[in-house]
Amino acid sequence: MKTLVYKYLSNTISQEELHSLKVWLKKPENKDCFKEIIEANQELDLAFRQIDSEKAYRRILEETSKKESIIRKIYIPVLKYAAVLILLLATTFLIYTNVDLVQKAETNADTNMSKSQQSQITLELGDGSVEILNENINQTISNKKGSTIVVKQEKGKLKYESVGANNKELIYNRLTVPFGKRFEIELSDGTVVQLNSGTILKYPVTFTNPNSRDVFLEGEAFFTVQENPDHPFIVHTKKMNVRVLGTKFNVSSYENEDTTSAVLVEGSVKVFKPNEKDNLEVGTIISPKQQAALQNGEFSVEEVDVQKYIAWTQGILYFDNDRFADIVKELERHYDVKIHNNYQELDSVRYTGTFQYKTISEVLEVFKRNTKFEYELNTEAITIEPSL
Repeated sequence: MKTLVYKYLSNTISQEELHSLKVWLKKPENKDCFKEIIEANQELDLAFRQIDSEKAYRRILEETSKKESIIRKIYIPVLKYAAVLILLLATTFLIYTNVDLVQKAETNADTNMSKSQQSQITLELGDGSVEILNENINQTISNKKGSTIVVKQEKGKLKYESVGANNKELIYNRLTVPFGKRFEIELSDGTVVQLNSGTILKYPVTFTNPNSRDVFLEGEAFFTVQENPDHPFIVHTKKMNVRVLGTKFNVSSYENEDTTSAVLVEGSVKVFKPNEKDNLEVGTIISPKQQAALQNGEFSVEEVDVQKYIAWTQGILYFDNDRFADIVKELERHYDVKIHNNYQELDSVRYTGTFQYKTISEVLEVFKRNTKFEYELNTEAITIEPSL
């Protein structure tokens, strides 16, 4: 039951799992076991928050059938005009809402795409033609001449046919997912890729390379790779490559982030630098529930909470002791909005919590209740200022 308790604390538990946990806790002999799990979790918490296990126990028994979103501020360093505040575990502070996500268009002066294209999911075919993808329709996409079917779209997913690679030319397509949107693609080998906001994936229509299956990523994506020992799957980013045979993992490599990382859910992967050859002598192998991160040219490997890194695939914003400066970057991608923070001391404030189906205003209002600041939202951007 440890897993269910952890899921409850991180608000990732399903209704069926919550029911199982409640039934288990109704037995008096399980109460002490539950408290031990709570206290062990407290010892590992980065914020050293104090958890009242008795209250947590009673809360689960009184739990309603509604899923709850949790927000808690766990640590604030000394600011110029504010004292240090530490909040309790978010099991006692619950935020309910169910509102549509904000989606806005952002101008990109560095490209030749029209403003409407920049806010849409686009597919660039091998012949140079560009298709705008509407996530609400099913369609068949053909090449520029209209003579060859390239791919089928099933609403929010592209699906490539599984065809033989013999005598096939290596043709790449390029799928671009803007801020505020997500999309899914099934490659010709059966590999499924979920693309996060602000992501570009370049991939072959058919894998014809006899030695490997190569794709190129800018942004973030979750891969479920079909196993093929004779043709390893390699994800190329500007700073790090990931080599797999068959597994589930997340890769994050945004231009405005200092760190490129891979988090393994199951299977085994090897990470190595782009300038290194893919052989047995180089690279770093990671195991499930580990993260390999490349920062300042050096790899580091550590155990992580996998849910934090894959929650986005379910439309969840998941923060765990994250600096506000880093949270802002994720909010910009998730809601497709530019945020100007003129309250520099706020950058170092750390938060933990989850948000789902909430507007950007509601997220900021929760932060605002814990750290006093003002913000102004207009059609172009959000500006944050210190409170007077």
